[in-house]
Amino acid sequence: MARPRPPIGPLLDLKPRSVRLEQLGVLATKLERAKLPNTVLSEQVSVDAHGTVTRMMELCKHCTGDCCGSLDIPITRSDAKRLAKGLGTTTRSLPLLPLGGDEDPDLDYAGYLSRGERPCPYFDKGCSVHEIRPDVCRSFGLLSCASTQSFRARVSRG
Repeated sequence: MARPRPPIGPLLDLKPRSVRLEQLGVLATKLERAKLPNTVLSEQVSVDAHGTVTRMMELCKHCTGDCCGSLDIPITRSDAKRLAKGLGTTTRSLPLLPLGGDEDPDLDYAGYLSRGERPCPYFDKGCSVHEIRPDVCRSFGLLSCASTQSFRARVSRG
């Protein structure tokens, strides 16, 4: 007998436009297998005076952070300054990977924290620089998580 498919209703309520139904189904299956309630889909969004969008997702607290290691994480010069100041170091001391040459020159990138071949150096069982994280990380929301299929549930011990 076929096993019923997990409901993706709460994910469809997000009115996704750029995410395929299959991708939402994968996320719904992962949530069901991890026995996570739909409340982990809550997301708080704010915009600061500089126009930086910050997303805080409940889902991130239950994830292994694959997006922090499998995706490119470019940071701008202002991100680098914020990180360096928050870490009490200089921008030259940040463990950045070099630019590839195909970046948008208008974004003034300083380098990459991750290019897929290594995880972000600031992620270890959670983001250690969450308050000062780069803008690309601040803007990574639930639909981005679903479209990149980067959610991996932490295995709870107990």
